[in-house]
Amino acid sequence: MALDHDQFERLLSEAQTHADRAASENDPQHYRQAFEASLKAMRLLAEESGAWRQMVARATEEFEGDEGI
Repeated sequence: MALDHDQFERLLSEAQTHADRAASENDPQHYRQAFEASLKAMRLLAEESGAWRQMVARATEEFEGDEGI
């Protein structure tokens, strides 16, 4: 699974927008929305990291010829 860079950038922009509004309006709801958008972006990165590690492990096993170890 490849990281959806567009979705990741949208989430970061959304978080920034909410954070800016929270600061200017002093509205706690915007802080929460900024935090939630940030969490979604972090989850995308975590999923990509896990997929990357699995691909590296598979490639290493195939190269070394010790699948299943």
